[in-house]
Amino acid sequence: MGEVPMLLLALLVLHLSEFVVWVRPDVGLFRRRGRGWELASRGALISTVRGSLHWVYPLPGWARAYAVPWTTGNLPAAHPEGGAGLESVFSRSEVERRRNSVEMAFRELRWLSWSLMGLVWVVAPVTLQWIGLRSMLWIVLPPLLVLMAVNAVRVFQTHRRQYPESGDERLRLVLSASLSPLAAIRSADLVHKEALEGFHPLAVAAALPGFRDWEKAAAVHWRRLNHAESERNDPGLEASSESALAKRRAWMGQIERLALERGLNPAAWDQPPSATDPSHTQYCPRCRSQFTPAAVACHDCQWPRLLPIPS
Repeated sequence: MGEVPMLLLALLVLHLSEFVVWVRPDVGLFRRRGRGWELASRGALISTVRGSLHWVYPLPGWARAYAVPWTTGNLPAAHPEGGAGLESVFSRSEVERRRNSVEMAFRELRWLSWSLMGLVWVVAPVTLQWIGLRSMLWIVLPPLLVLMAVNAVRVFQTHRRQYPESGDERLRLVLSASLSPLAAIRSADLVHKEALEGFHPLAVAAALPGFRDWEKAAAVHWRRLNHAESERNDPGLEASSESALAKRRAWMGQIERLALERGLNPAAWDQPPSATDPSHTQYCPRCRSQFTPAAVACHDCQWPRLLPIPS
């Protein structure tokens, strides 16, 4: 392999490394898939107890992803453009409004990103092949540096208006976009990552066009609320706290409202499943795993009380 193909291969590897996202276990990552969206839960490149590494499409616009914390103990922080009430946290219309406003605010970065993409992946390889490295640098470097500088300034200015409290993240974005053209290409999508943090992930999923498997995600989260972790070892602990129980019921009520708006029946989420194997006679009401009569607790989520599967 010649020097030019080797150089382009190394550049491609660096480019692809920019399009991976680290996700903590308590955060839901929404990424593009085809014409719609999905909640990244499988197919992680690396997965540990501290989080997982997921990939996104390596193209500007298609690489956009939203990181939204799963918060079940307390309400998320008040949204910067709305109220702190539970209804606004679960409001699909508020999610759409916030998403559209952030997209409009950062729309200039999309064109800067594609311009940088064209310089790095079209102009540079062609000129490198035909006139050599030194001449290519004289042609490509001036516009590249100008675009990177403009991009870094716009990232800083707009990010400060949209996320006034995210100083550390803003500094990281601006520094990386100033030092690397590949990071500058990626910055147009990274600025959207925290745009929907003030909302519940299920409200975000309901608002994203073409989202896949909303009912599956909603049913799993609803059952986790209905069978709280605090009830594992002491069933009376959660019941003794009326405020905690009321909070859980309020969250479940909002999830049920979203389900009804989508024409779904949330009452079916807690119904006993059909046995997937003739030897399965019990199931876990929290994670729906099925077990033989010998099991006394759930091996998957450690729920201590199994229920019978109707014959």
